[in-house]
Amino acid sequence: MKFDPVTKRVYTERDEFIKTMHCPYKVRWGNLQETSSTSRKCAQCDHLVIDTEFLSDAEVLRLVNANPATCLKIDLDQHNVKLRTDGILEQK
Repeated sequence: MKFDPVTKRVYTERDEFIKTMHCPYKVRWGNLQETSSTSRKCAQCDHLVIDTEFLSDAEVLRLVNANPATCLKIDLDQHNVKLRTDGILEQK
């Protein structure tokens, strides 16, 4: 997965657009209601938030395509995330 912290856009490794991250509430992961080990629910907006750390690009893309309102938890230091800025991939 590729993430551009400037534009907040998420892409697959093949540069397929997944979604633009946007959360007006900015609720911390620890403050969300746990629904499983990899997902939580936001009490502010009632959306499901999925932890992407152990998901493949295909799984994330499938989740977002099935429900575009699904929110994603992405940490910049995740093993499956590469940072991208202004369309240029940055190596960790």
